[in-house]
Amino acid sequence: MVTEEDARARIGHLFPGGLATIEPYADWLLRDVVGSPPARDDLAHPLAAFLLATQGLGVDLDDLFALFGTSAADGPLLGEWTVDVIEPLRVGQAYLVSGEVAGAVRKRGSRAGVFDVVTIAVTIADGSGRPHAIVRPAYVFPRSQP
Repeated sequence: MVTEEDARARIGHLFPGGLATIEPYADWLLRDVVGSPPARDDLAHPLAAFLLATQGLGVDLDDLFALFGTSAADGPLLGEWTVDVIEPLRVGQAYLVSGEVAGAVRKRGSRAGVFDVVTIAVTIADGSGRPHAIVRPAYVFPRSQP
């Protein structure tokens, strides 16, 4: 079992990052799913920040899970997530995405047992490095009882 210390030791881990773009069809699909009105100009729906964060982190979810000693078969969950939009995101614009592990907390629940809540801080910036959004997904990793 991954120990609480193992999980905490990952705080500060930097992900490779990369470039990510919200394509027009992706913004259209996102708006359709959430029942949002059509886009005005080239403004992306604010939820597109989560897509950019996932797309541009530089690792896939399997790699992220493996960093914490788990896999999709173990049943990790996306817990809560927040997004701070600093400047509107634009459809078709390439953004620089960088991220790091911001927190890892071991918890115990009467029904859920032992689990870790791991928070990733992902910054979405323009070409000059100016942040446009910060996304903080929290992943829940179930752990076996010791």
